[in-house]
Amino acid sequence: MILRGLLRRCAWCGGKGSFFSSWYRKESCCQTCGMNWERGYEGFELGAATMGVFITFGSIIFWMVASVIFGVPLVPLLVVAGSLAVFVPIITYPLTYSVWFGVDLAIRPPSEEDFVQAEACRAQMTSAQTLTK
Repeated sequence: MILRGLLRRCAWCGGKGSFFSSWYRKESCCQTCGMNWERGYEGFELGAATMGVFITFGSIIFWMVASVIFGVPLVPLLVVAGSLAVFVPIITYPLTYSVWFGVDLAIRPPSEEDFVQAEACRAQMTSAQTLTK
């Protein structure tokens, strides 16, 4: 499930680009299986945001330790660290959300209510596609 998240696929069904219609725009449910993104759990996005913070801080700490070991001057060290602080969260945004969805599914397997909501979402997507044609 987590590997599917690293590939930006739905952790449940493996549907490609299932939750993201573009790099940053999320859909409310998987476009393949209909599994709801937040699964009725308030604060779901906090886990994904926490993953983003750990990845960002980890990359900055790794860079700072490596630059001290290899003797990188202070100004380039700070410029790269600042760039990492800005660009790593932007680049990893969809990955943290899809990986967190996989972690959440591994911790809390889908309930019957999740499958009912998935069917409702798929029915809504089907009717929306019919209206646009």
